[in-house]
Amino acid sequence: MNIRMLLCGCLLAVAVQAQESKRDFWTWKDANGVTQFSDRPVPGARKITIYSSSAAPVAGPVTGGAAPAATAAPDSQAAASYQSLEIWSPASGESFFGTDAAVIVRMRSEPSLASKDRLLLYLDGKLVEGAEDAYDYTLANLQRGAHSVTAVIVDARGTEKIRSAPLVFHVKQQSAVPPGAVGPALKPPPKPKPKSN
Repeated sequence: MNIRMLLCGCLLAVAVQAQESKRDFWTWKDANGVTQFSDRPVPGARKITIYSSSAAPVAGPVTGGAAPAATAAPDSQAAASYQSLEIWSPASGESFFGTDAAVIVRMRSEPSLASKDRLLLYLDGKLVEGAEDAYDYTLANLQRGAHSVTAVIVDARGTEKIRSAPLVFHVKQQSAVPPGAVGPALKPPPKPKPKSN
Protein backbone atom coordinates (compact mmCIF):
# COMPACT_ATOMS: atom_id res chain seq x y z
CA MET A 1 0.00 0.00 0.00
CA ASN A 2 2.85 2.41 0.85
CA ILE A 3 4.50 1.68 -2.48
CA ARG A 4 1.30 2.51 -4.31
CA MET A 5 0.99 5.85 -2.49
CA LEU A 6 4.65 6.63 -3.18
CA LEU A 7 4.27 5.82 -6.87
CA CYS A 8 1.09 7.94 -7.12
CA GLY A 9 2.92 10.82 -5.43
CA CYS A 10 5.84 10.52 -7.84
CA LEU A 11 3.47 10.34 -10.77
CA LEU A 12 1.70 13.53 -9.65
CA ALA A 13 5.01 15.32 -9.03
CA VAL A 14 6.25 14.42 -12.50
CA ALA A 15 2.91 15.50 -14.01
CA VAL A 16 3.06 18.87 -12.28
CA GLN A 17 6.60 19.55 -13.43
CA ALA A 18 6.02 18.34 -16.97
CA GLN A 19 6.65 21.06 -19.52
CA GLU A 20 5.29 19.07 -22.45
CA SER A 21 1.67 19.14 -23.56
CA LYS A 22 1.26 15.41 -22.82
CA ARG A 23 3.11 12.69 -20.96
CA ASP A 24 2.75 8.90 -21.32
CA PHE A 25 2.95 6.41 -18.46
CA TRP A 26 2.33 2.70 -18.20
CA THR A 27 0.61 0.83 -15.41
CA TRP A 28 0.25 -2.87 -14.64
CA LYS A 29 -0.22 -5.26 -11.74
CA ASP A 30 2.68 -7.48 -10.71
CA ALA A 31 2.46 -11.11 -9.55
CA ASN A 32 1.49 -10.01 -6.03
CA GLY A 33 -1.44 -7.84 -7.33
CA VAL A 34 0.36 -4.55 -6.58
CA THR A 35 -0.20 -1.79 -9.16
CA GLN A 36 3.03 -0.60 -10.73
CA PHE A 37 3.82 2.54 -12.75
CA SER A 38 6.58 3.30 -15.24
CA ASP A 39 7.50 5.99 -17.74
CA ARG A 40 8.71 3.28 -20.15
CA PRO A 41 6.64 0.68 -21.98
CA VAL A 42 6.44 -2.70 -20.26
CA PRO A 43 4.97 -5.86 -21.87
CA GLY A 44 1.33 -6.25 -20.78
CA ALA A 45 1.15 -2.70 -19.31
CA ARG A 46 -1.68 -0.30 -20.00
CA LYS A 47 -0.76 3.13 -21.41
CA ILE A 48 -1.93 6.28 -19.57
CA THR A 49 -1.63 9.72 -21.17
CA ILE A 50 -1.55 12.81 -18.93
CA TYR A 51 -2.13 16.17 -20.58
CA SER A 52 -0.59 19.27 -19.07
CA SER A 53 -0.28 22.90 -20.08
CA SER A 54 3.07 24.65 -20.03
CA ALA A 55 1.15 27.90 -19.69
CA ALA A 56 -0.34 26.89 -16.36
CA PRO A 57 -0.73 29.82 -13.96
CA VAL A 58 2.09 30.25 -11.48
CA ALA A 59 1.44 31.48 -7.95
CA GLY A 60 2.82 34.91 -7.30
CA PRO A 61 2.18 38.55 -8.04
CA VAL A 62 0.75 39.53 -11.40
CA THR A 63 3.03 41.93 -13.24
CA GLY A 64 1.48 44.50 -15.54
CA GLY A 65 -2.00 44.58 -17.03
CA ALA A 66 -5.33 44.69 -15.31
CA ALA A 67 -6.38 42.15 -12.74
CA PRO A 68 -8.65 39.37 -14.05
CA ALA A 69 -12.35 40.08 -13.69
CA ALA A 70 -12.84 36.96 -11.58
CA THR A 71 -10.53 38.30 -8.87
CA ALA A 72 -11.88 41.85 -8.92
CA ALA A 73 -13.67 42.84 -5.74
CA PRO A 74 -17.39 43.18 -6.32
CA ASP A 75 -18.97 46.59 -5.88
CA SER A 76 -20.60 46.11 -2.49
CA GLN A 77 -22.92 49.06 -2.95
CA ALA A 78 -24.11 47.87 -6.38
CA ALA A 79 -25.59 44.79 -4.71
CA ALA A 80 -27.07 46.72 -1.79
CA SER A 81 -29.99 45.09 -0.05
CA TYR A 82 -32.29 47.66 1.55
CA GLN A 83 -33.88 46.99 4.93
CA SER A 84 -36.15 50.05 4.91
CA LEU A 85 -37.39 52.97 2.83
CA GLU A 86 -39.75 55.53 4.32
CA ILE A 87 -41.19 59.00 3.83
CA TRP A 88 -40.90 60.73 7.21
CA SER A 89 -42.13 64.17 6.23
CA PRO A 90 -44.82 65.42 5.88
CA ALA A 91 -46.70 63.63 8.65
CA SER A 92 -49.38 61.20 7.54
CA GLY A 93 -52.67 63.06 7.15
CA GLU A 94 -51.06 66.51 7.49
CA SER A 95 -52.96 69.43 5.92
CA PHE A 96 -51.57 72.34 3.91
CA PHE A 97 -53.65 75.43 3.19
CA GLY A 98 -53.76 77.21 -0.16
CA THR A 99 -52.88 75.94 -3.61
CA ASP A 100 -49.63 77.89 -3.41
CA ALA A 101 -48.50 75.83 -0.41
CA ALA A 102 -45.10 74.11 -0.75
CA VAL A 103 -44.95 70.54 0.58
CA ILE A 104 -41.44 69.31 1.45
CA VAL A 105 -41.17 65.53 1.09
CA ARG A 106 -38.31 63.95 3.06
CA MET A 107 -37.25 60.31 2.63
CA ARG A 108 -34.69 57.98 4.17
CA SER A 109 -33.42 54.48 3.46
CA GLU A 110 -31.30 51.92 5.26
CA PRO A 111 -28.61 51.62 3.96
CA SER A 112 -28.11 54.81 1.94
CA LEU A 113 -28.68 54.77 -1.81
CA ALA A 114 -26.06 52.68 -3.66
CA SER A 115 -24.16 54.28 -6.54
CA LYS A 116 -25.94 52.37 -9.33
CA ASP A 117 -29.43 52.47 -7.80
CA ARG A 118 -32.04 55.23 -8.29
CA LEU A 119 -34.50 56.77 -5.84
CA LEU A 120 -37.81 57.74 -7.45
CA LEU A 121 -40.73 59.72 -6.03
CA TYR A 122 -44.33 59.18 -7.18
CA LEU A 123 -47.15 61.68 -6.56
CA ASP A 124 -50.63 60.24 -6.98
CA GLY A 125 -49.14 57.31 -8.92
CA LYS A 126 -47.17 59.48 -11.39
CA LEU A 127 -43.38 59.83 -11.44
CA VAL A 128 -42.23 63.25 -10.21
CA GLU A 129 -39.76 64.60 -12.77
CA GLY A 130 -36.59 66.08 -11.29
CA ALA A 131 -36.96 64.29 -7.96
CA GLU A 132 -34.65 61.40 -8.91
CA ASP A 133 -32.02 60.43 -6.29
CA ALA A 134 -33.04 63.29 -3.96
CA TYR A 135 -33.93 62.42 -0.36
CA ASP A 136 -35.60 65.87 -0.04
CA TYR A 137 -37.93 67.31 -2.67
CA THR A 138 -40.39 70.22 -2.65
CA LEU A 139 -43.80 69.77 -4.28
CA ALA A 140 -45.55 72.93 -5.44
CA ASN A 141 -48.66 73.99 -7.41
CA LEU A 142 -50.76 71.20 -5.98
CA GLN A 143 -54.49 70.99 -6.54
CA ARG A 144 -56.90 70.96 -3.61
CA GLY A 145 -57.68 67.55 -2.19
CA ALA A 146 -55.91 64.46 -0.89
CA HIS A 147 -52.53 63.50 -2.38
CA SER A 148 -50.47 60.32 -1.99
CA VAL A 149 -46.66 60.07 -2.25
CA THR A 150 -44.58 56.90 -2.55
CA ALA A 151 -40.80 56.39 -2.78
CA VAL A 152 -39.24 53.55 -4.78
CA ILE A 153 -35.62 52.39 -5.18
CA VAL A 154 -34.77 50.64 -8.45
CA ASP A 155 -31.53 49.15 -9.79
CA ALA A 156 -29.74 50.16 -13.01
CA ARG A 157 -32.12 47.99 -15.06
CA GLY A 158 -35.20 49.59 -13.52
CA THR A 159 -36.07 46.57 -11.37
CA GLU A 160 -37.77 47.59 -8.14
CA LYS A 161 -35.76 46.74 -5.00
CA ILE A 162 -37.90 48.34 -2.29
CA ARG A 163 -41.00 50.55 -2.03
CA SER A 164 -42.12 52.77 0.83
CA ALA A 165 -45.58 52.73 2.32
CA PRO A 166 -47.75 55.42 0.68
CA LEU A 167 -48.22 58.62 2.67
CA VAL A 168 -51.34 60.79 2.29
CA PHE A 169 -51.51 64.54 2.91
CA HIS A 170 -54.17 67.15 2.13
CA VAL A 171 -54.19 70.51 0.38
CA LYS A 172 -57.12 72.65 1.55
CA GLN A 173 -58.52 76.04 0.58
CA GLN A 174 -58.40 78.88 3.08
CA SER A 175 -61.81 79.45 4.65
CA ALA A 176 -63.62 82.72 3.85
CA VAL A 177 -65.77 82.40 7.00
CA PRO A 178 -64.54 84.41 10.01
CA PRO A 179 -63.19 82.16 12.80
CA GLY A 180 -65.96 83.04 15.35
CA ALA A 181 -68.86 82.83 12.93
CA VAL A 182 -71.06 79.88 13.88
CA GLY A 183 -74.75 79.06 13.98
CA PRO A 184 -77.27 81.79 13.15
CA ALA A 185 -74.53 84.33 12.45
CA LEU A 186 -73.90 82.51 9.18
CA LYS A 187 -77.51 83.03 8.00
CA PRO A 188 -78.69 86.33 6.48
CA PRO A 189 -81.07 88.29 8.70
CA PRO A 190 -84.76 87.67 7.96
CA LYS A 191 -86.68 90.19 5.85
CA PRO A 192 -88.91 92.47 7.89
CA LYS A 193 -92.61 91.63 7.77
CA PRO A 194 -95.02 94.35 6.66
CA LYS A 195 -97.04 95.91 9.52
CA SER A 196 -100.77 95.49 9.38
CA ASN A 197 -103.13 98.39 10.24
